[in-house]
Amino acid sequence: MALPCALLFGAMLNLTLVVPGLKELVLDELGGTVADAALFFTVEMVAYLVGAPLWGLLSDRTGRRRPFVVAGFAASGLVYLAYLGLDSIPLLLALRFLQGAASIAGWSTAMAMLFDGSGAQARGRLAGLAGASLILGVGLGAPLGGLIAAELGPRAPLAAAGGLFLVLAAAALALPEPAIHDPRPPMREIARSLAHRPRLALPWGLYFVERFTVGMFVVVFPLHLAATTGADPAERGRALALFLLPFAFAQLATHRLVRRVGALPLMAAGALAYGAALIALGRSGAGATAPLLVVLGLLAAVIFPPTLALTADWTAPGTRASALAGFNFAGSLGFALGPVAGAWAERVGGFVLAFDVAGAAAVAAALVVAVAAALTWPDAAAGRR
Repeated sequence: MALPCALLFGAMLNLTLVVPGLKELVLDELGGTVADAALFFTVEMVAYLVGAPLWGLLSDRTGRRRPFVVAGFAASGLVYLAYLGLDSIPLLLALRFLQGAASIAGWSTAMAMLFDGSGAQARGRLAGLAGASLILGVGLGAPLGGLIAAELGPRAPLAAAGGLFLVLAAAALALPEPAIHDPRPPMREIARSLAHRPRLALPWGLYFVERFTVGMFVVVFPLHLAATTGADPAERGRALALFLLPFAFAQLATHRLVRRVGALPLMAAGALAYGAALIALGRSGAGATAPLLVVLGLLAAVIFPPTLALTADWTAPGTRASALAGFNFAGSLGFALGPVAGAWAERVGGFVLAFDVAGAAAVAAALVVAVAAALTWPDAAAGRR
């Protein structure tokens, strides 16, 4: 478990390492706009949308995991280093797409390896570990990237991310290849197997909404701070950490809540409270912002692990990489749309409208999950371990 979790942590550290210095890189150095800064994330998520299903299908079809992790991280590291010489927004976005397509091959397949060979009783705990690894990386990447950008300039985090991805690729060579399922199903059979599991749409859909709100937050909130308070990259990174670090650490205990109340009721209650807190954040004064960020992180932590655990539970071992690729596809789609929707909402109605949109999406998702829990009760607690 340790090495796949470490790889997930490192990949997500790189995701937000460049966020606090994004204004200086995109707006100041390259002459771009707020929309261009949002596209920097959206383009990577679009690459995830294209790459996640492809790599998942190929990994299941070949019965191999390690080559996809090693090659994905190595290619992503090289593209990050290529960022250092760019001088235009179009080139930045083109390279971002290539880097995203490589990165998803690495960390999505590493996530599948974490669940390979695990029993049903262990998946809740593994989901919590995976979630904590992912979000701890995201949470530490922001303040670390802010410090690096403030001291060394906005391109320095890009160099750090490139070097770290190459280290991750080397470390991934030590991953044990899981037992190959024999016979390996053809791709059409894998796709058919997933199509016969429509209930996967529920955890995938909630993960889409959760990533939509997080994508909006990590892009719009730092830009809002820079515009309204003049916060420098280090201050923006620390503000993001108030949300992301509680998000990470609280996930380590989420599987215990799943055992007590069941996955669906927990997801519904968590999403409802999370949506309300997002709406409150848009209306908070300066003194209430920090406590609300911590509360948001704690509430978000009860959403992600159950969605991941249910995805692993509700699929067969031979199609697990594809199911998790679909899970990551849904999350990437949400992360792709979140920054764009946030930039549009802030331009039209300001920060308040942006977080009203995010909160309304979470509340709507909570209602859908609550209906699903009611319709399947008492089996709604199928996630109880």
